[in-house]
Amino acid sequence: MTAALSGPIDAAASLFARHGFARTSVQAVADAAGYSKAGLLHHFPTKLALHTAVVDACRTETARVRDRVAELPLGAERDRRAIELLVDLSLARPGLVSLLLSTIVPMGDDDTAPLDDLGDLLFEAFDDAPPSEARRIRVTGALVALGILALEARRCDNASPWRNEIIATSFDALGHAESQA
Repeated sequence: MTAALSGPIDAAASLFARHGFARTSVQAVADAAGYSKAGLLHHFPTKLALHTAVVDACRTETARVRDRVAELPLGAERDRRAIELLVDLSLARPGLVSLLLSTIVPMGDDDTAPLDDLGDLLFEAFDDAPPSEARRIRVTGALVALGILALEARRCDNASPWRNEIIATSFDALGHAESQA
C-alpha cells in the first residue's frame, strides 16, 4: 500500500469500526477520504477489496509493533516500548486504532472473523504465551485507554502534547508504577 492510499484505508477503517462493514457504503468512505466514488473504486474495485486492504493494513501495522518488541524480555521495558509504539501508531492512524479497538471490544454488528487474529497480535506484543486472566484484563485496559485517549487527542488536535500522558496512563494500567521525576 502506498502512502497516498493510507487516507482511504484509515477512513474506511474508522467507518467500519463505527458502523460495521455492512452499514458502511463506498460513498461514505470516498467522502471521508476526500475521494470521488469512482476514484476510490479505481484503487479498490469493490467494498470487499477495500475491507481486505483495511484488515491487511491493520494486520501489518500490528505485526510490525509485535515484531519490534519481540526481542525484548517480558516485563516493564517490553510493555513500555509496546505502549510507545502503539501510541505512535494510534496518533498517526486513528482509523486503524478504531478498528483495532473493535477487536478488543466487539460491537457485535458484523462477522468479525477477518479481524479475529488482530486482537491476538496486539496481545503478542506484551506476552509470548496466552496471558493469565489478570494480565489479560490489564493489557485490555491499557489498550482501551490508549486507543480512546489517542482518538480524543486527535479529535482535540492535541496529539503531540498528550503523547507522554497517554503512554504513562497506559503503562500504569499494566500495573507498572511510572517513576515520578
